[in-house]
Amino acid sequence: MGQGGKDIWTIFKSLSWAETYLKRFKIPNSKIDAEYLLSHILKCKRQELYLNPDRQLTDKEINTFKGFVQKRSKREPIQYIIGEEEFRGLVFKVTRDVLIPRPETELLLEEAVSVVKDKESRGKGHGSWTIVDLCTGSGCIAVSIAKEIEGCRVYATDISEKALAIAKENAKRHRVEDKIIFFQGSFLEPLKKLGLKGKIDIILSNPPYVSKKDMGKLQPEIKEYEPSLALYGGENGLDSYRTIIPDALTYLKKDGYLILEIGYGQAEGVKKLFAQHPAYGKIEIIKDLSGIERVAKARHELFKHKQP
Repeated sequence: MGQGGKDIWTIFKSLSWAETYLKRFKIPNSKIDAEYLLSHILKCKRQELYLNPDRQLTDKEINTFKGFVQKRSKREPIQYIIGEEEFRGLVFKVTRDVLIPRPETELLLEEAVSVVKDKESRGKGHGSWTIVDLCTGSGCIAVSIAKEIEGCRVYATDISEKALAIAKENAKRHRVEDKIIFFQGSFLEPLKKLGLKGKIDIILSNPPYVSKKDMGKLQPEIKEYEPSLALYGGENGLDSYRTIIPDALTYLKKDGYLILEIGYGQAEGVKKLFAQHPAYGKIEIIKDLSGIERVAKARHELFKHKQP
């Protein structure tokens, strides 16, 4: 107890209380979660908390921390509690209107950058790349592409008006709003009247791909908080791909690429969907760092004709 009987909350005491509190609600990684929440409030790194364990928290810091911990006890994701998440080295604003960016989605970016570098190394670079990001959500893919690929114009679409508002904020936050044009609508539908048919170099998407069966198995953090619109991909999770794969051929240049994130165990199903359209060639499945088949990539072939 401090002066006047006031309870003193130090960094050490706050972390101990939070860990104990979260464990009562069976929250996984309670200690780490407590550290993340407090370090965000104190604007420091997690490891820095232990350099000054006796530092006293202000009343405002205590109240904010307690509120954060109570939210986490109800399984609300930390990213929504603090309102941001890092992706590709950039910090993005996130709310419950958008899917939380995942590290594995960075593989989409790596493949897109690889395509550009490969073409440039073969003398095919033209200094101007037209790229489309479908189901943009927070805008993490569109913004990262705009930051990493010089001379690109990005068209980003999403069916959710609220998601687009967040994506636009993130584009401004990272000063690439002049390189990205946002459109509301389903997949490629908003681009129909823009004269982009046959002019797109790369189409990227992390579409909804969770099956009906798997929706019921999702962790509470996902099932109860993340937008189902960005998750549910139909009975077997492949509905988005059934639309995107054939439609993309209309917009891709010859030698253009479609790069898609896929769910666990969906590689064969997605490959079969590509196989239904002979204009696609060089179909690849790329594994993430955990060895999970994560990305499907295919090229609009130069010498194959699109099926009617």
